[in-house]
Amino acid sequence: MEYQVQIDEPKTGPNKGDIILEITDVMLHSTLKETKSVGKTIDRSIEQNQPGRIYSKIETKNLSNENTDNNKIQFLNMVKQDPNMIAMLQKYKQQGKRVFFHFPKEGVPVFAGKDTKEFMKSKNGKRIIRGVAKNK
Repeated sequence: MEYQVQIDEPKTGPNKGDIILEITDVMLHSTLKETKSVGKTIDRSIEQNQPGRIYSKIETKNLSNENTDNNKIQFLNMVKQDPNMIAMLQKYKQQGKRVFFHFPKEGVPVFAGKDTKEFMKSKNGKRIIRGVAKNK
């Protein structure tokens, strides 16, 4: 039987011992460093009880502050595609724990990463900014 990731709101809130993964922010970077396994990265963070980061390509055309439900679905679809993530969810389910993804009610804030800020200050970054302003 294939494991199903539940996207709906849970009927009951988290109990003691359940795991809550909080999505705090999105940072945009100019260099691509993609996480090979979302599941292994999240599992390591849970085991060490430390915050962690996931690096992934995102569809910026679908990313918006107005449509937070679409952003949640896009993130959860990325999670469901990782077999290690499914294995991690099954492991915690066997231990009697549920895993919750928490998204801020006001939406996930989007920030520019340090490398992006440095690029935008560079000569090539300024050229891109002028080109975007010219095309508006």
